[in-house]
Amino acid sequence: MSENATPVLDGVLAGLAWPWAMFWQLLSYTSQQTRLQSSTGNFIDMAAADYFGDNLPRLSGETDSAYILRIQNEFLAQRNTRAALEYQISQIVSGALIFEPWRASDCVCEGRDTYGSASTRYGSRTSPGTVFVQCPAGADSEDVSAAIIKTKAEGIDVFIAIASD
Repeated sequence: MSENATPVLDGVLAGLAWPWAMFWQLLSYTSQQTRLQSSTGNFIDMAAADYFGDNLPRLSGETDSAYILRIQNEFLAQRNTRAALEYQISQIVSGALIFEPWRASDCVCEGRDTYGSASTRYGSRTSPGTVFVQCPAGADSEDVSAAIIKTKAEGIDVFIAIASD
C-alpha cells in the first residue's frame, strides 16, 4: 500500500457518488424512452397502447425496430377516404370491388355501358354514405371487416358480400 492511499476517504466518496451515478444512468435511459424512435422494450408496447389501445399489439417475435416501423406506418395510414378503403382491402384480398350508389362513376351513368354488362349498376341518391364491398371467394370476413372498421369514417354504412365457393 502506498503512503498516498486513502481507503477510508475513497470508500466514503464512492459511497456518496454511487447513487448519483445510478441516478444519472436511470435518467439517461429514461430520456431515451421519451421518443418512439429511441424507445426500447416495454416502453414501445406502452407507447402503442397509449396511441392505439389494444388495436396494435406486438407480434410474436417482432423486433423493436420492426414494431416501431409498424407503429409509424399506422400513424401515417390514410383513413376516411375511398382510396384508403381500397388500399386497406387490397392488403387483405385481391380483386375486391367497391360500389357506392351515390357515386356517379360507380353507377356508370355516363352511358358507356349497357344492360348485361358486369359493371352496370343502378345508383341511388337516397343512400349517401353507403358502400358495398364485394370480395371473391376465400376472403376472410373477419379480416375484411376489421380493415373496413379501422378505415371507414363513422356514420358510413358498409355492406360486405363474399362470393361463395
